[in-house]
Amino acid sequence: MVYVLAVRPRLLYVTNKQLQNLNKRMLTTAASSSKSALVGRAKLAKFNKQCMVRNGTSSTSQSRSASTSRSTGNGNSASSAANASSYRRNSNTNHGNGSSNGANSTYKTRNVALVSGIIIVGSYITFNSSNYYNLDTLPSSNGVNGSNGSTTARLLTSSPTSADDKKYFSTSTSSMHQKNSISHQQHKEGVFLLNEEQVSTKLRQFEESYFVNRGKGVTRYDICQLPSNSPIEDDRAEEIVQVPILQDNNIKASTDWMFFGVFDGHGGWTTSSKLRDQLISYIISELGTIFKPANEDNLRYVPNSATIDQAIKNGFLKLDHELVNKNIEKLLNDNNKAKAAELLMPALSGSCALLSFYDTNSNMLKVAVTGDSRAILGSYKDNQWTVKQLSIDQTGSNPTEVARIISEHPDESKVIRNGRVLGSLEPTRAFGDCRYKLPASIQERIYKQFFGKRLPNHLQSPPYVTAEPVITTTKINPENNDFLVMASDGLYEMLTNEEIVGLVVKWMEKEKMIKPQKSFWDIFGSTENKLPEVNDVTNDKSSKKPIRKTKGSTGAFLLEDRNVSTHLIRNALSNGGSKEQTSMLISIPNPVSRRYRDDLTVTVVFFGKDPRGVDEAGRLEINGDATAGGQGAAKPKL
Repeated sequence: MVYVLAVRPRLLYVTNKQLQNLNKRMLTTAASSSKSALVGRAKLAKFNKQCMVRNGTSSTSQSRSASTSRSTGNGNSASSAANASSYRRNSNTNHGNGSSNGANSTYKTRNVALVSGIIIVGSYITFNSSNYYNLDTLPSSNGVNGSNGSTTARLLTSSPTSADDKKYFSTSTSSMHQKNSISHQQHKEGVFLLNEEQVSTKLRQFEESYFVNRGKGVTRYDICQLPSNSPIEDDRAEEIVQVPILQDNNIKASTDWMFFGVFDGHGGWTTSSKLRDQLISYIISELGTIFKPANEDNLRYVPNSATIDQAIKNGFLKLDHELVNKNIEKLLNDNNKAKAAELLMPALSGSCALLSFYDTNSNMLKVAVTGDSRAILGSYKDNQWTVKQLSIDQTGSNPTEVARIISEHPDESKVIRNGRVLGSLEPTRAFGDCRYKLPASIQERIYKQFFGKRLPNHLQSPPYVTAEPVITTTKINPENNDFLVMASDGLYEMLTNEEIVGLVVKWMEKEKMIKPQKSFWDIFGSTENKLPEVNDVTNDKSSKKPIRKTKGSTGAFLLEDRNVSTHLIRNALSNGGSKEQTSMLISIPNPVSRRYRDDLTVTVVFFGKDPRGVDEAGRLEINGDATAGGQGAAKPKL
């Protein structure tokens, strides 16, 4: 689109200049022809005058010599007559050429005038009909991309141009005429630069927000997704489970297990959708085996932290084993092609997984990561905002991950190339991705009997990739206004950890969730529209830095959304508060937009004390102001 907007007016301008140059050359040629004709006429007049002088002299000589020699005089007279006749012929010929040149000159001049008129009219029409000046908004409903009603009506009516044409039938059909056509469903109306209202509509299309009215340390969470792939390869899931427990001092209590998941798919959406539907259930099942039941009232004993970590790891590994090994084994044994897509696709594609597990009784937050999605924690400590990574990106650029894979495959010099596993896959841990987990013989058999992908280069001793997560544990202090940001790597390709926390803080100030932090310099307005200073206290700095930030970022920001996750996505696209940059990136249709931005999925969880206290009967409440479609749009599973 940018190429068309930039090049088309330039082509029109160059074409117009070429036509003007051609016009000038034609005028010059006509002027030269007219000048030559005038010179020819002057020479002809001079020649005729000379002929008349010569004829007069010859006649006088003939009269004087007539009395002496008639025969000589007759001869001279005949010779003079012949010469005069010859001169007259030459004169007539020259005169004729002069007339012809004059006519041609007049004809050419008229042609030049005609061509000039055509050039002027054509240039005017061309420049005024150019869409270059009309691409700032979508076309109106009266245009070709208008409402469904007008286009559908055109399907059933003809368009006669005159009375004589009424007897002829004329109609047309296309994939845009029907409301349920593929062009409508895939939004192929055209490529247009969206205005601010349309940008906001697209950004807020998949936003959700919930108040957690249970008084157990989590007050609210916001979610937003922006697709770039078609369909989006990201997915997400959230779940809250109440569990009665028996503490060490035999005190009966109740805790909430709160799960928040972000799943960044690659090579398709089928693996991430499986994680959305099954991963939390696998984790709860594993936790159920270690929270041993007590003798009464369905109470359960609380295990230690390491046991909980191992249960979460088991849930990850068991689900991946189901997707890759058991499903493919079943497919090969049954040899049922009707089941091939269902069983094989989640194994062929892949997905990262980021899962947070918060226990409201202990205030312990566990974050498990497989892949390169990231969780960060924003906190206010000692009069300063801080950010800490709760997960470290697992890629071929992480020295720890590289060392681990090399130690597992010591004889393979090309196991990590260009920061990727076998030079191809960037995350070093993932669900699915059976091409990096199964032996070559199994993969070739799958490919021959059903379908598949070619073997990765340098495949020797799989598996190279695992779904086993790395887990961190953090004590949450709701009094510190802690908040958790979880996102697929697309967000961190555009924003730093410090910028993300600073953006959330500014949003919280606007929503009156916290009081704005004032400084002496605020009197002079020097910090207006600037993010607060945030200190990154992460020890491991090996995670990747933003790669899609461009020069010219001013450090400013946009503050337009009621949903904080939407707010983060908008600012990630803005490159420092530029609405034009945001509109440009949003206007690029998917899947072409994947070249310039990734799928974006963001979940933000706010920790805090509820002044109303604990409410065991409390429910989730939809926050209609920050949810697409309002109160009736989202329907949480309660």
